[in-house]
Amino acid sequence: MDKPSTTMAGDARRELLLDRIERTTELPMMVLSFAMVPLLAASLLWELRPISHGIVLALRIAIWVAFAADLAVRTAIAPRRLAYVRNHWIDVIVVLFPVARPLRIVWIILHRSRAYRSAIRLVRVDFLAVYAVGLVLLIATLVTLVERGHDSPIDSFSDALWWSIATVTTVGYGDVVPVTQAGRIFAYALMLGGIGLFGALTANLASMLTRREEPGAAILVLLTEEVRELRSAVDGLRKQDSVG
Repeated sequence: MDKPSTTMAGDARRELLLDRIERTTELPMMVLSFAMVPLLAASLLWELRPISHGIVLALRIAIWVAFAADLAVRTAIAPRRLAYVRNHWIDVIVVLFPVARPLRIVWIILHRSRAYRSAIRLVRVDFLAVYAVGLVLLIATLVTLVERGHDSPIDSFSDALWWSIATVTTVGYGDVVPVTQAGRIFAYALMLGGIGLFGALTANLASMLTRREEPGAAILVLLTEEVRELRSAVDGLRKQDSVG
């Protein structure tokens, strides 16, 4: 085998390995991106004790290490490293500027979901569940920051989380509501995005349950047909015996 062919084969193997790694790490990295939102705003959301502040800082560092390791491994495996880094510039920003980690959520939604393969993954139950929980946490964090100190019934993260869950599930008790203009804008985003996400999640769960029942139903139909054939065969043998 000549050198160009060997190089192409090696690049193809690296591309396959890179694709496998990206598929494996995409969901965990998405979870960490959403988890980073309340961690970044922790000092504003809660009155942290020194121990709690240390825990939050340790979690931030751990997430940064995870993102840095993920980017380093993917870049090392990529056949064309410089082109890969240019195409994944948002990941570089996330590592170089830790405060920008939540931007990766926007990048995933606006960029990766446009690809057919990623669009297929977006309708999976696990991805939908992460998006739904992440949306609730993100909006609850933002609403807490804009509502606190404005004579709003939402005065803490727990209040905002309660309101966010009640809103996204369309329960809508109405006991706590945002009163600021920014809070209402976030509420619009939660209503529009939440209805779609939870509707898709419910539909997918129902589809999963239906698919699980289908094999059992198919086996039952097959067994019924076999019993009928056996009965017909037995009846035929009886008729032959009676004629004989």
